[in-house]
Amino acid sequence: MAKTQIYQIYYDQETLGKVQPGFIPLDNTENKRPDWFEFWVIKNFLENNQLLEDTWYGFLSPRFQEKTSIDSGALLGLFNSIDQDADVLLVDLGWDQIAYFRNPWEQGEIWHPGVQELTQRFLDASGRNIRLDDLVTGSTTAVFSNYIVAKKQYWLEWLALAKDFFDFVEHGPDSAKSSQLTNYRTASNTHPMKTFAQERFPSLILTQKPYRVAHMDHSDQAPMYEGLFPGDKQTRRLLQACNLLKVMYGVERDTTYLDMYSKLREHVRYKLSQA
Repeated sequence: MAKTQIYQIYYDQETLGKVQPGFIPLDNTENKRPDWFEFWVIKNFLENNQLLEDTWYGFLSPRFQEKTSIDSGALLGLFNSIDQDADVLLVDLGWDQIAYFRNPWEQGEIWHPGVQELTQRFLDASGRNIRLDDLVTGSTTAVFSNYIVAKKQYWLEWLALAKDFFDFVEHGPDSAKSSQLTNYRTASNTHPMKTFAQERFPSLILTQKPYRVAHMDHSDQAPMYEGLFPGDKQTRRLLQACNLLKVMYGVERDTTYLDMYSKLREHVRYKLSQA
């Protein structure tokens, strides 16, 4: 039997009531740093707990089922079948945007202009040789909302990245820029830019080392975001093909796949002006 410790974060009695059966309630009722959202909770847990070998860890928000339409039973039921072949599980969310955009920072720039610049400044300052303009991700290297479940080694790498980013934001020369507010879906709903940078950390880890990754693929029936894409079958198939080509590029590093992805993407009816 696969060993799992999948936590669901709660902030009050209402969100405690949303913790699903089989998930472990993770208390954040003190919420000492609400400006960091789940990042603070995950970082604090990893700094204060010894992770076990061969155990799957996840830290999910109260809205996990609402956002993904996946309940705890469906998620927990996967691990016995993938335990011997994978180290990381990505939970499908925003699959269409992961497929269409070259990487989560290109995607982020339409919602949170400046998130790529912030992340690149951090990477340069911390000595990480990653150029976001060159990064190509797909369904096996990108995820949103920290909806990732993984074994110990992944989370140790995440923690090292998180510590450096926290110091960069809190104590670096650009701390004011890192904490500037940006829109989240609507102009009246704003959050600090740093939260959207940290949400994209899985891609900084998964594109640099050969983790064995599984992902819950619901692209056949999951909705497409109508603010960007029409909901027709042709668009769905084009986006699925875009994703596949990027995944194949990640495996083989053959730029032919990237050329085909770029050409195919031109045929997707993308509605940026209506986003």
